[in-house]
Amino acid sequence: MPSNVFRFDESWQIPEGRPRQVWDVIADAELLPLWWGDVYKEVVPLDRKGKASVGSRARARARGALPYELNFIIEAAELDPGRLVVVKTFGDFDGLWRAELSPSGTGTHVQLTWQVTVERPILKFLAPLLRPAFAWNHRWTTPRGEAGLRRYLVEQKGRSA
Repeated sequence: MPSNVFRFDESWQIPEGRPRQVWDVIADAELLPLWWGDVYKEVVPLDRKGKASVGSRARARARGALPYELNFIIEAAELDPGRLVVVKTFGDFDGLWRAELSPSGTGTHVQLTWQVTVERPILKFLAPLLRPAFAWNHRWTTPRGEAGLRRYLVEQKGRSA
């Protein structure tokens, strides 16, 4: 595998929401800064296709623990309510993010696959040397997404109660 290509497989346990509730949040790119704000600093819709629509696109700005930001486009590629969210990314990195949702007790199990190719020239150039740091940076972001999603769902339940 080239040094600028990464694949991450992860699992989240989300006891705070059923699959459709979790799907409603993760399928809407505009919500990313609200629940994964440690990483997603800004998401701006680029079209009027509507939230959680195949083909809808948004511009995102994200940052992990390392001192650089990534800018990219998120495009909804496949959406199956309550079951699947697949998005493509283009820009500083090109890739595919896939979240498969399934019931787990009274909550949701989310199986994540993230395959990405770093395209930003300086990061691509440094990838052979910094590959372990880039992987560590990704592993820093993932638990923040899981924790943020859980927190967001709790807050939403509190607002609707």
